[in-house]
Amino acid sequence: MERTLYDKNGEAVAYIAEDFKSTIYLWEGLPAAYLYEDEHVYGYNGRHLGWFKGEVLFNHKGERIGFLYTTCPVSVIKPPVKWKKSAPDEIRPRWSPQRSAKLGHQLAQESLADFLKQGIIDRSPLPSSSDESPD
Repeated sequence: MERTLYDKNGEAVAYIAEDFKSTIYLWEGLPAAYLYEDEHVYGYNGRHLGWFKGEVLFNHKGERIGFLYTTCPVSVIKPPVKWKKSAPDEIRPRWSPQRSAKLGHQLAQESLADFLKQGIIDRSPLPSSSDESPD
């Protein structure tokens, strides 16, 4: 069973898959992050993004940025149909986690989607020498 993550406006933005890594997919099917030790949120790029405690997703400032149905501060909106999942990339080495901030009740200004996109592996091709313009 998958658990939907809602933003502060009650809109479904992502979901946690019940797979081996507890992958967090954006609604568009892109794997962005995963849960480590059921508490730390890491991007697939290895970046520590925040914490998942008490069914609430917190950023590094200790602000609430994502919610399950039961913890959302507003009424949730019925989610649209999910897109097909993309295959996750290989997880990059994890960065050291930031010290846990004082987790509070303040809502983050940043959107949940932008927060999770920080964990996506950049798939843009590196420029080759033939792409450079002559001087």
